[in-house]
Amino acid sequence: MKYLILALLCCNTIFAQNLDKHLWQSRVIIISANKANTEQANLQYAILNAESQALTERKLVIYKCIDKVCTIGQEKTMDTSREASKAVETFSVVLIGLDGKEKYKTLSVQKANVFFERIDKMPMRRRELQQKQ
Repeated sequence: MKYLILALLCCNTIFAQNLDKHLWQSRVIIISANKANTEQANLQYAILNAESQALTERKLVIYKCIDKVCTIGQEKTMDTSREASKAVETFSVVLIGLDGKEKYKTLSVQKANVFFERIDKMPMRRRELQQKQ
């Protein structure tokens, strides 16, 4: 039991370090699913990736995590979202802001605009848009 707890703490630390590199640099979307919900995760990933220009404009990075194995582009990391110590029992999508805090969470596949509209309402994004003009 001690080793399980230690392993889970280690994995959380490793993934937290992966997310820390995005702090104040990128917004993050984490798509998490168990194997039974892989199709939903793949669909959500495809929906978001189809909007590559909008992702870039909003400084978005997408992690797709299936059964505690995450990918960002072609790069694999060791474990899932911040809740890595909990078993992934279903499907979820979490939006994390530039400040590293959870801004939105859903348990169903969403259109890309659901995320983009939330981001566009954020004060930091509004500032980015004002500076762009």
